[in-house]
This record gives sequence, structure tokens and C-alpha cells, in this order.
Amino acid sequence: MFVDNVSQDTIVYHRLYEVMDDSALSLAEKQRRALELGREFLGVEHGHIQRRDDGSRTDTVVASDGNNPHLTDGATLDRATTYCRRVIDTEGPVALTDAPEEGWADDPAYQQHGLDCYLGTTIFVHGDVYGTVCFSSRDPRESTFINEEKAVVELLARLLGREIESAHHEHRITETQQARKRAENKYETLLQQAPDAVFLADADTATISEVNERAADLTGYAQSQLEDMSILDLHPPEERDRYAELFGTNFSDGPRDRFADGTPLYIRRADGTDCPIEMSVSSVDIDGQEFVQGIVRDISARREHEQELARTTEFLQQTQEAANLGGWEYDLRSETLRWSDEVCRIHGLPPEYEPTLSEGLDFYHPDDQSIISDAFEELTTEGEPYDLELRIVTSDETVRWVRMIGRPVYAEDEEIVAARGVFQDITDRKERERDLHIKSRALEESTVGITIADADQPDLPIIYANEGFARLTGYPTQRVLGDNCRFLQGEETDDATVTEIREAIESDTPIRTEILNYRADGTPFWNQLTIAPVTGADAEDVTHYVGIQDDITAKKRRDRLIGVLNRVLRHNLRNDMGVIMGLAEMVTERTEGETAQMARQISEKSSEITALSEKAQDFQTAVDNSEPLAPRDVLADVEAVVAELRTEFPETKFSIEAAPCEDVMATETLRLVLRELGENAAQYGDSSGVTYGIEMTEDDEVAIRVQDGGPGLPEMERYVLEVGRETPLEHGSGLGLWIVNWIVTGLGGEVTTTVDDGTTVTVRLAPAAEGAVPEHRDAALSTQGE
Repeated sequence: MFVDNVSQDTIVYHRLYEVMDDSALSLAEKQRRALELGREFLGVEHGHIQRRDDGSRTDTVVASDGNNPHLTDGATLDRATTYCRRVIDTEGPVALTDAPEEGWADDPAYQQHGLDCYLGTTIFVHGDVYGTVCFSSRDPRESTFINEEKAVVELLARLLGREIESAHHEHRITETQQARKRAENKYETLLQQAPDAVFLADADTATISEVNERAADLTGYAQSQLEDMSILDLHPPEERDRYAELFGTNFSDGPRDRFADGTPLYIRRADGTDCPIEMSVSSVDIDGQEFVQGIVRDISARREHEQELARTTEFLQQTQEAANLGGWEYDLRSETLRWSDEVCRIHGLPPEYEPTLSEGLDFYHPDDQSIISDAFEELTTEGEPYDLELRIVTSDETVRWVRMIGRPVYAEDEEIVAARGVFQDITDRKERERDLHIKSRALEESTVGITIADADQPDLPIIYANEGFARLTGYPTQRVLGDNCRFLQGEETDDATVTEIREAIESDTPIRTEILNYRADGTPFWNQLTIAPVTGADAEDVTHYVGIQDDITAKKRRDRLIGVLNRVLRHNLRNDMGVIMGLAEMVTERTEGETAQMARQISEKSSEITALSEKAQDFQTAVDNSEPLAPRDVLADVEAVVAELRTEFPETKFSIEAAPCEDVMATETLRLVLRELGENAAQYGDSSGVTYGIEMTEDDEVAIRVQDGGPGLPEMERYVLEVGRETPLEHGSGLGLWIVNWIVTGLGGEVTTTVDDGTTVTVRLAPAAEGAVPEHRDAALSTQGE
């Protein structure tokens, strides 16, 4: 300790300045020498400099002098357990001579370090708190710190702060110089080793001043050639004005590969070819001169990949649209639901629609919402996948069927973080399934037998038989599968019919015939068999044959019985009526008066009954006629019929008024119609005669009119003629008008009557030029009674 306090202050000041002004000493040496001077001057055990660590609650001892093993260089201190925290919080130094006696016994700093004596003040660097300089002893000091001592410590702190600032400044200068050198070296290294082409051009003239090897490789020019060219010479000539404008824009948003309008960027190579590029441009200052630096990357492979990706994306989009297939994903963390464009389209929504989870679930049909809600809950909580077919109600209130597939997405810790899946519109498939189900039910419940045979397998095995076939034949369905349908034939089956069926199958033509078949128990039955070939998807090759079997045994028996009865009735009727008519004529000749009159009535009625029998024969002939339709000359048929009628009714005048007309599709039965109408007109008309008229109507039909001048056809007879039906209480007087209606409607024609100064009956038929004869709409009604 110094002898004279006054001289001590002066000495310490001078020695501190000498230390700080010694350029040969480093900052660390100056700090240690200053601490040594302060410790000796204050007569304390230890001195140290404590730096605050920014952003933390710790301080670091950067320099120390004296004997305290806990406060050595590099020691890290908890700031909350140091006296320095109090120093920084106060405006002046903190001085303690005997800490416990001065009320600091409970302070964390005393508790941690046990320093009874302490003097410390703040060090400022560039106006900010750097830390503290502290002097301390673990034993109390005999006397308190005087102002001169505190002033020495304050001066020491200021001098240390100035030296730290100076050291920092020199360090920054050195670092700046080194950084600049490193940057120059690094730029040169990067320029030559950069994976992309680098161009440096004068900002005013656009002349290239420096390039790397990659630039030469990209352009096909030598580096020496490039360094005298304009940067604009490396782009397509027709676009150079746009490139010049582009170089003056801000590239802060990153590299570009196209202009604002979407036009791609290109480099024009030395060989004249264009290479697609990605480019970034920046302005750099080198020794006070402004340059434009361009970094250019060849993106030919990427552009090809993008084009391929675009083609793939378009193909995938088209595939999704064709398959009505889309995708969806739900992120459990962000609670966001995303639909693909196709899923939006299926819902009847625009592609940009972004639904919430609740909105997505609300699209499901009310009867299906609980199903999808429960399934989604199990998926997102238990990881249980689902594959469901449910209904949705689209934005336009259309109900559609969809297939929903959901799968969980796991994180690395096996936590479910998302759910994703497939969404497909299966409405068409559901409708086909429904139609197929209806058709299948119709086939199964049909009263006729239906079989399907495979045309691609030998011997045409049956691959399907309905229950109607089993009921009809007595063979169980499973029994007949794999067999040819000929097992239904027996000893009385007609060989000619079998041959007809075989030839139809071999020629792939449909056939309908009647064949005697046998049931499983050996009972024969008449089968009305229809066989039709079925072609495949190409509509050319026959893949299957459909057979329809209908038991017509009862009908065959009924027709046979009616035929026998009809033949016997007509034969006996003609014979017996002949006898009655002969006897009646004899009675008429041999008697007079009332008896003779009664005999004449018997003869007349017998003649009418005989005529009715002949009409019935004509009717049967018309019904049984199997003559194919063919073009017929209507005028020729009329002339032939009129010639016959003139012989039978010599007192009646028959005339023909014919305009040019086309032929009609008909059979020989047309003459029965013309004859019946002529006979009826001759019998019930008056002496004015009968006129046949032929003409083409405005509807391009052939009209045949038969007109007489009689009292007019009775209403009931007209109804039978036009409609072909009777009421339970009213009947036509004969079969003739029935024959007319039956034949004309069977030919696809129409019969109408007009009563006005006589009766006109008009028959309308389609001309042969129209091809097939249309079926008359009332043809079936004529078979129905009321």
C-alpha cells in the first residue's frame, strides 16, 4: 500500500495512463496491469473485469488479478449471485467494507461468494454497458473506501472502456479487410466453380466483362469471345428489347424463367439454337463502377419434365373425368379439407371450392350421414379404413351414388395426422345394377322358360336357365347347366323341325317354331320355341343364343278341337240346310196361304244360314292365310272384283273412278275386302249403283272408296266395320264386316264410313314405297270384347 494518499492518487493516475498508452501491450495485458495497479492501490485481495453476456443471465470473467480461485479468467458467473448486478442498477460505484455489518448478509452475492469487502463500477463501451470492474476481499476492510479511491476505480473503468472500444474498432477494421479479401477470393472461386453460368456486364453499355467456364459451355462461345460481346447478343433478336427492359427490373422475388406474360426465357447459342433458361439478375458495385451480374441456369431437362408432367397431369385429369374419380385429404392438425377438381365437379361445385369438414359431410344424403360420420370418426381416431358406397345430394339437389375410400396417414411417431382417400361417382354403375336387378328378377319370375347358351363353347351348352324353365320342363336349373337343350327332344319330335332349328342356328338367324318336347317325367308338351342370336360388343360375332320356351299344348288342343268342330259344323250345316231348303220348296209348291208363306221363310233363312257358313269359310281362309306381303296393283284388284260382281248382280251398275296411285303392300285377301264391300253395297243400296273410287290422299296414302245410294249403313254395322268390336247387347248382323275390319287392320290400314245420301266406305292403306307395313293401332283391340 502506498505511503502518501495524495501522491498515491497521482502515481496511480500516471501509471494507469502509461499502461493504456503503451502500444506494445495487448488489450489483455493492459487489463491485467490495470487490475494489478488498482488492487495494490486499494489494498484488496483480488480484482477482475466482469463482462455481461448478451441474451443470457450470466457474466464472464474476462480478466483477473489476485488470489481468488472462484474468479479466475473465463469463469462464468450467475449474474443474480454477483454484486455487479447492483453496480449496473446504480448510477455510481458500489462500495462495501464489511458486507454482513452493512446489511448484505442475506444478499445472494454474499451467500454465493462470501466477499466482505467490495468496490466496483460500470464499464461502458460505445455508450452501452459492457460490464463491471471489481475489487474485493473475502475479509472485511479496516476502513471505508474514500472518494479518491472510488475516483481511481472510476478512471480505471473509463480507461478500460476506451481501450476495449479501440480494440473493437481495430478488430472490425481487420475483419473488414479480411472479409473483403476473402470475398474477392471467394467470388473468384465461386465464379469459376459455380454450377451455373455467371455473366458480369457493364450496367451502362451491357458489355460482358467477365464470365465463367459454365457460361462458355452454355452458350457455345469461348470465354474470350464472350468478354467482348453485349449481354443482349445472347438472346433471340426479336426479343432483345424485352430482355433489355427485363435487366432493369427488380429480381428480388427470385430467379425467373419467363416474362410476365408467360413467354419463356431463352439463350441463343453460338450454333443458333435456343436453350430455355432460368435467370437471376442483380446490381453489384466494384471499385465504384456499377455492373449487372446475371446467373443463368440451363433448364432444358426441367422444361421437358414440366411438359411431361403437364401431359401426365392432363392425362390424369382426363382419366379422372372419364372414371369420375377424384381424391380428397383432411389435415387433422390444421383441420383443413381439400378436394381435387374432380371431387368438386361431382358435387356440382367449381374447382376452387374449399369446403370445411362439416360442409363436406352435409352433402351426404340424410339417411347416409350417420354412416359416413361414424366411419370418419373411427378412421381419424382408431385408424380404421373404410370403403363405402353412399349417396350425396349435389349443389343442384341431384342425388348421386359415390364410392368413398378413406385411409389414415401416420407421422413418424405413429400418430394419425391426416386422412386421405378416393372419391368416385358410381351413379351410372348403380343404375345399371338396378336395371340388371330388375331384368334379372323379370327373367326369374317370367312364366315362360328362358335359357342362354354359350356360342363360343362346343355344342352350345346352357349357361343360364330361369325358374320358368324349371317349372315348364321339370328339370332343376343346376341339372341343365352345361347341357345342350336337345335333351328335351323325344321319339315323337319332328325331325324336320329339328333340322329347321339347327339350320337357323348355323346361319345365325332367329327362328320361331313349334316343336314337340318332353318333360323330365316323360310327359310330352308342345313348345312354342323362339331362338335368337346375341352378338358381342363388336355387334358382329354371335356370342350367345337366347331361347324362349312356352307351353302351348292347351292352345294346340283348343285349335285342333275348334278346327274339327268348324269342319263338322260347316259340312253338316251345308248338307242339312240343303235338305231343309228342298223340303221347304216342296211345301211351298204343294200348299197355299199361310203354310206356303211359312215354307218360303224357312227356305230364305236356310239360304242365309248357308251363306253365313260360306262367309265363315272365307273368314277362316283370311285368318289362315300365310301368304307374304307383296306390292299389289289396287286398280287391277278392283277391276277383277267388279268383273265378278257384274256377273252376280246384273241389275246393279258398277263403275270405277281411278286416279293414278301407287301399289300397296298386301295379299290376296285384299280382294275379299273389295268383294265384301261391293256385295254389301249391291244388296242394300238402291238402283243408283255402286262406285269404286281410287286416289292418293294428302297424307300420301292409297284410298279405296266404295259408295252406294242406299238408306245408309246402320250405326252398329258401322261400329263393327270401323272398330271391329261389339257390345254385349248389340251385335252386327253378319260376318262380312268383321272380315273387312280384320283384313284391313291386319294390313296396317284403316276403315272409315260416311253416311250422306247413301253409304261410303273408305279403306286407307300405306303405299308399297314406304317399305314395311305399319301395324294398325286397333289391330289388337279387334280381338277384345266388351
